[in-house]
Amino acid sequence: MKKYLTLAIALLAPLLLSACSTTGTAKPPSETAITTPKYLKSDLYGLWYSNADDGTSQALALLLLKADGSAADFLILNEKDSMQKIVQQSSWSYDAERNVFEQTVNEVSIQKGKAAAEVTHPHEVIRASVELVKLDNKVIGIKFKREDGEVTSYLKGSAAMLEKLKHIQ
Repeated sequence: MKKYLTLAIALLAPLLLSACSTTGTAKPPSETAITTPKYLKSDLYGLWYSNADDGTSQALALLLLKADGSAADFLILNEKDSMQKIVQQSSWSYDAERNVFEQTVNEVSIQKGKAAAEVTHPHEVIRASVELVKLDNKVIGIKFKREDGEVTSYLKGSAAMLEKLKHIQ
């Protein structure tokens, strides 16, 4: 699972980072200070996505953060004639004072092609600081920076994308 997520992040991060202008300076949770940007938990609600296409393979990552504290991550990988879909179910919280996002993964489903999905129940806790990416004072993306320095970036999804997501769940 981690191998595929690392591959997808490696494919997606350079594209997103070069395409977005950022505001603020989010710091990892261990370095939080008074100058850390303050976001509301509601700023994080909704659908976030990133995608990559190198001509022979495509990757689509989706992150759905719901107001009730539940979350779902989707990673869909297509390469030639094969497809893989990874879905993580989790809970999440956000401490605005410390700028700490925490996600607790409690179910992972991996489906290869048309085969039945294999489901596991790990207990993995992910912590990161948050930085919103803005263009003309409108939020267009989000960056999560983990304590180990790993950065994951997403663009803000639309209501239409959220409706389409309901069909692939």
